[in-house]
Amino acid sequence: MSEKPIPTKSKSFDETIGTILPSYLMYTQTIGKNVKVPEENDDVYNQPPPPIYSNDEIESSNSTNSAHFSILQSSTSSITNVSNENNGTAIDIQNLNSDDDSLIVADENTNWRETVLDNVHKLPNMTFENNDLSNSVKMEIFFTKEIGEINRKPEFINPSLYEYTQGDLLNGYLTIRNTSNKPISFEMFYLLFEGSFMVANNKDLKDLTPVKIRRFLEMFDFSGSWNDAHINRLVSESEDIYFCTAGDFQDPIDGTNLYFKDKILRPNRTYKRFFSFKIPENLLDSECNEHSLSKHTEIPPTLGLSRWEIKHYPEREDQKIRDLSIINTSIGYGVMGRFIGKKSTWESEFGKFETPKHKDFTKLVNSKGDEYIILKEITNFVRVIPRTKILTDNEKLMKQVENKLLYENFIKRIKDKIDVGEQLLKSIENQKFDDTIEINESISQQEIEAAKLQQSYKQVDSIRDLKSNIKKLEYYESMIPLIKKSITGDKNLGILSVKTPKTDYTIKYIPPLRFRDQSIDELANTWNLNIPIDLSVQYPNNKIEPPIIKNITSELVVHTLKSMSKPIALEFNHELIYNKVQGNSKSFQDLDTFQHNIIKPLQDYSNKLYNLLKTLGTENFKIEKSLIDDIKSICQLDEKIMNLVCNDIKVDEQKYTPKTKLNWQRTQSQTLSTSFNLNINLHNLSLKGISTSKDLKLKSFNKFNLVPNFQNCFLIRFYHLKLSFELSNGDCIRIKIPITIEK
Repeated sequence: MSEKPIPTKSKSFDETIGTILPSYLMYTQTIGKNVKVPEENDDVYNQPPPPIYSNDEIESSNSTNSAHFSILQSSTSSITNVSNENNGTAIDIQNLNSDDDSLIVADENTNWRETVLDNVHKLPNMTFENNDLSNSVKMEIFFTKEIGEINRKPEFINPSLYEYTQGDLLNGYLTIRNTSNKPISFEMFYLLFEGSFMVANNKDLKDLTPVKIRRFLEMFDFSGSWNDAHINRLVSESEDIYFCTAGDFQDPIDGTNLYFKDKILRPNRTYKRFFSFKIPENLLDSECNEHSLSKHTEIPPTLGLSRWEIKHYPEREDQKIRDLSIINTSIGYGVMGRFIGKKSTWESEFGKFETPKHKDFTKLVNSKGDEYIILKEITNFVRVIPRTKILTDNEKLMKQVENKLLYENFIKRIKDKIDVGEQLLKSIENQKFDDTIEINESISQQEIEAAKLQQSYKQVDSIRDLKSNIKKLEYYESMIPLIKKSITGDKNLGILSVKTPKTDYTIKYIPPLRFRDQSIDELANTWNLNIPIDLSVQYPNNKIEPPIIKNITSELVVHTLKSMSKPIALEFNHELIYNKVQGNSKSFQDLDTFQHNIIKPLQDYSNKLYNLLKTLGTENFKIEKSLIDDIKSICQLDEKIMNLVCNDIKVDEQKYTPKTKLNWQRTQSQTLSTSFNLNINLHNLSLKGISTSKDLKLKSFNKFNLVPNFQNCFLIRFYHLKLSFELSNGDCIRIKIPITIEK
């Protein structure tokens, strides 16, 4: 490729496409409309078009809630097979025993499509099965520079050469070909742009079914997907809503059929479905319904590589980007086409076949017991690195206050609940159990109201205090005692303090080599940091010499957190986590960690609650499920910490050695202090303990890809600099400084 075309950012997109998201009327008339699914003996080739509603009927249908479905508990051992010559194998719903495993029933008399889509990750998937039926459907996704139009020759682009961001357009089309000599029917076909968080099965490297999946972005192209009515995609189109059922219509450019007729893939026929997506600025607020945290609704960057993507494109495993993600964990984006239908219908034409089963196997069936499965799906993945939302100083202060208040109120809720439990225990010991029940109920209600009032008043005070001190210079600070050990006993020689002004150190995101289409010099300049450091020693007398600083080291810490169960209940910032542990710390031991400062205290509280619950019983001591879930979301976090050693660090532009003079000055009668600048060049980072000489010669941004900081409900990535000052006696004082990588 001689020149990479720039991903489209057309100003006329809205004027050309209109809007991707449907109006409520369009939704209720197409995707959301209650439909009667044809019986097995109906002639699917001769179905009449859906009815046309009058305005009165439309208004009436809009006022009803059709999103209803039922979930039945059943035992698979009690399922009775019923033979039907036209329908293969079905399940007798009447004979279900509602005790063990679950069946999810999508009743076609309700909004059954929502039931299927909400549980699509549970459906058996035939995409990579060696099956005559699945092999008969060939699908391929093409990306084009401009919005696709009929009878217009496209200019193709390779999406794997770009990093997309908010506002970029994804244009192209998907082709589907039925290579068999039989028609293949389906119930649903969707064309969508999807963003998902996935965790693969660590115990089985060949298992394609993720053990955890959360789809945080789903944008449906309703004109490209199957609908009961034809949706005009372009503003210039004005076809009748039943145009797609009137007959064959082909694109003169390549002879592909542009519409499905009656949800049938005709034998030896190729279909084309155009798509256009615009990457949104943010996720929907509903993505963080549980806690309404603003950062959790920001677009997260692509991170890691899913097994699903590797299966589609095996060559990408060799091109995997070294982004230091948690193993088998990924955030990915892609344009997807997916066919869903009834297994029994396909078995009647192609013979019986086995579907793949996974650990949490659950059958999704219709009211007659016909099982839904995914016949075929394809995803063409794209890399998304969003622009960072830039906050003003006041907005940053507000966010700090918000994070602090939410954390403090969270801890207070837990402590209050523990206090209630301990009061109940004391009352039981004093044989006042009846009164205790009333106390428990009243306190539970009062604590909720008090927390609301306290949060509102405290937030106002905190914001006022922060704004009044906005120009006041604040510091990150750490201290350790200086101890001299001898046979006669330890002697306190004073206190060593290290501090640095609280500054927002920001470095610019640099894309991997294959995504660079312009000079990165300006971006790379931000990877040079000058950090002012103040050291001071307070002595009990005036005769002691200043301590010898044996070595000064710096590490860029890449911190990734993952929740496998519940949505993470809090937003974290540097001040909530670090520089909390004061005291003597040996060079090999660092207690100022997320595990020690955040997780361990919560685990201790959790154990107290558990013991109280075990002693008092659930009837007497009630804990809100939301509180339990929030505690779990933090206590059960998995974390990965990668330390990148800074190999180029200087003190006032000179390489530091134990002989380097730090110019200690006596500022008070019993205080010595010195100040200097640490010059840290992040161009030369290496993985601690495992880097080779070849690695050391490469620039950091040519070895690693450090994606911008982000937080969402299930995955978090942030960074900090860990500065270590090693003393001649083996002690070590550390200070941690936040680093923000932004695009």
